[in-house]
Amino acid sequence: MNVAGHWDVVIAGGRIAGAATAWALAPYAERILVVDASRADTFWAQQSTWDRAGNQEWDELGLLDTVLACGAPRTFGHDFRTGNDVVEHHYPQVDDYGFRMSVPREVLDPALMQTAESRGNVTVVRPARVRDVALRNGRVTGATVRTAYGDQPVTSDLLVLADGRRSRNATDLGARPYRTVRSPWVAMLAYYEDLPLPTDRAYFSMSGGSILIATPCGRNQWCIASDVHFEVHGSTGEHPAAAYARLVNEEPLLGPAVARGRRTTAVAGAGRLWMLRRPMTGPGWALVGDSGYHLDPVTAQGTRAALATTRLLRDRVTAHGQIAGLDLDGLTGERDAALDEAWDETEQVCHRRSSL
Repeated sequence: MNVAGHWDVVIAGGRIAGAATAWALAPYAERILVVDASRADTFWAQQSTWDRAGNQEWDELGLLDTVLACGAPRTFGHDFRTGNDVVEHHYPQVDDYGFRMSVPREVLDPALMQTAESRGNVTVVRPARVRDVALRNGRVTGATVRTAYGDQPVTSDLLVLADGRRSRNATDLGARPYRTVRSPWVAMLAYYEDLPLPTDRAYFSMSGGSILIATPCGRNQWCIASDVHFEVHGSTGEHPAAAYARLVNEEPLLGPAVARGRRTTAVAGAGRLWMLRRPMTGPGWALVGDSGYHLDPVTAQGTRAALATTRLLRDRVTAHGQIAGLDLDGLTGERDAALDEAWDETEQVCHRRSSL
C-alpha cells in the first residue's frame, strides 16, 4: 500500500488507544493514517477489563455500542474469598453504567479498528512501524512508515503515538518518564470454556501474596488471571506458569470448575512492570494509552486510562475545530489530574508487601 504523502493525523499503534483515537479524531480530519506493527490476526492471551468509570468513557467516545457488541457478558457483582470467608458484592444500579466487563483483546481490538475504519477517512497499514520522526524548528512534521516493502515518508499535522509503554518513538522525541513505580506483581492468565460458573458475576480469591480473578468474557468463555507478588515466586522458586496452575487447581471454587471445563489457550503473562508517566504532548505530537501513561494491570484500570487520554485529546481538537494549528499545551496536567485517583490506588497496591 502506498501511504506516502500528507495526512492530517498519523497514529502509531492500532490497538485500543490507537483505534479509539482514530475514531475520535476522524470527524475533524480529511485523512487519518493508522500504522500498526502487528498483523490483523496476531494476538496473545490478553484481556481488557473496566468498570462503571470505563463504561462512561466508552460512551463519551461513542464506542459503548461497539464494545457491548463484542459479546462479553456484563457482570453486576462479584464474590470475594479470603481464606474460608466469601463476601458477595453487588454493583450499584444507579444508571446504565453499573456493570463490569472483560473482553479478550483478540475480540475487542479488531472491533474498535473496524469501527474506526467505518468513518471512511481512516486508513490502516499493517504490519508497519513509524520510525525516524521528522522535525522542523522543534516541531514534528512527519515520519517514515516502514513496511516489509520499504520505507515511505509521510507528513502530518499531528503525530499520535499509541505504540505502548516501551515506545521508542516517544524516547526519540525526548518524552522521557518523569514519574515511575516498579510493580512487584507478576500477572498470568489463560482462557477456559465450559466452566460451571455464573455468567453475571466475577470471582476474586485472595491468599498470602496472590490473588485469582475469574471473569466471564464471552459466550461460554472465562478468563482466569492471577497476580502473584514476586517475593512469593522468589521464596518458592516456581515458574510463574507453574505457580498459576497450582493456585488455580488448589482454589476451592476454581479447582473443581477447571476440572470440569477445559483450558483453550496457553498460560501467558508479564511481571514486575514499570508504571510510568511521560509528558502527553509536545509541538506536533501527542501520546495516548500506555505510551504516555502506564498503570500496572493489577488494578485493571489501564483501559479506562487509555480512553481518558483519548477523550482529552479529542476534546482539545473539538474546541479548536480542526487538527491544523492545534494548541496542545496543558494536556499533561489535565491528564494527570483526571487519573490521579487511579494512579494513587495502583501505586498503593504496588507498594504492598507479599503478606496481603
